Amino acid sequence: MLLNTFAPPFRLVGGYFVAGVLFLLISIFTFFKADFAQILSLSTAGFAHIFFVGFVMSIIVGALYQLTSVILEKAFFTIRGAFLNFILFCTGTLLLGFGLLYEKMAIFRIGGDVLFLSLLFFCLTFLLSFINSTKNSFAKYALLISGLFLLVGITFGFLLILILSGTISFDFKTALHFHIYFVLGFVFFIIVGVSTVLLPMFALSHDVKFLSSKISLFLYIVAGFCLYVELNLALVFIGFSILCFIFQAFLIMKKRVRKAFDYWNLNVALSLFSLIAASIFIYFGKNEIAIWFFIYGFLYAFIVAHLYKIAPFLIWYHYIAPFVGKTKVPLLDNMILKKPAYIALGLNVVGIFSYIFWTNFAVVFMFASIFLVCVNMINFFKYTNFGENYER
Repeated sequence: MLLNTFAPPFRLVGGYFVAGVLFLLISIFTFFKADFAQILSLSTAGFAHIFFVGFVMSIIVGALYQLTSVILEKAFFTIRGAFLNFILFCTGTLLLGFGLLYEKMAIFRIGGDVLFLSLLFFCLTFLLSFINSTKNSFAKYALLISGLFLLVGITFGFLLILILSGTISFDFKTALHFHIYFVLGFVFFIIVGVSTVLLPMFALSHDVKFLSSKISLFLYIVAGFCLYVELNLALVFIGFSILCFIFQAFLIMKKRVRKAFDYWNLNVALSLFSLIAASIFIYFGKNEIAIWFFIYGFLYAFIVAHLYKIAPFLIWYHYIAPFVGKTKVPLLDNMILKKPAYIALGLNVVGIFSYIFWTNFAVVFMFASIFLVCVNMINFFKYTNFGENYER
């Protein structure tokens, strides 16, 4: 009933999902342009924006249009202008990413301005959705704080654009540190907050307490204050924050009723393992390997795991559910191509670990993994024509 009352058009949510997967595919090609030995280089920033904004934030924004109304138990503030904003988001991300990759400052400036306005529009409508919400839950407050983090993060991002274009004079490293902290904080708060809803639901876990999740977010906020004083101290608190999240996720998975392993929980397990590995590599100064494990081990696997669950459900609800009782309809489990999903997972594992020894080899395997995820996404969207096929 709740989903039926507040459901946004799937074209909007699905558009962000499709864009996210396409940006993910593009990111593996732009990875070669990044120079992780020079972490502050423009080419590295270009790759980072194509992956983090193009893939990670596309999926998150699309999901938030749906999940916000579920968690708040009220409609999203407004979707007027959301389709135009989606186009601006994709355009701005492309221009900003490739402007940085190829050091074309005019393109970078235009893309940055467009992306800032697009994210500002989404951020404000997202935050306004919390007005008059009477629902109280940990997930709600995690999402609210994440919206505030995004607002501050994109403001620092716009400040960086002004610094690089020579418009204003300000300490570049300070602005960069806070831009990264707040934007990653937005992603982290979303992941931790939404995980308290999705992980127990998909794992069929009961009687789960979320103390570790609360401690995790508290430590991340403390890290922000430490960032004013000492970067390394902030990183320590962020590290403990991540460990608390991992511990919470393992508690949820341990209490699951359905013990069988599938494409969802195997991807989640891989993502959590990769996050631990990334933290270890950071500790030993292997930053480039840590970044690879964090990007394509943790974020890629974690997001894909939930795409496999969320995308089929939304498509089934919007396009197939109306025909229940009228004709034979597919089950959610029938909508995913299981063999490609498992092969993609296996290729992801090989790609992650082979990066330690041979970068080019790893990228080839990762591309193959991403390609198979795209195949499954195409298969999901074929079901949007279910009604047309029935009427024929």
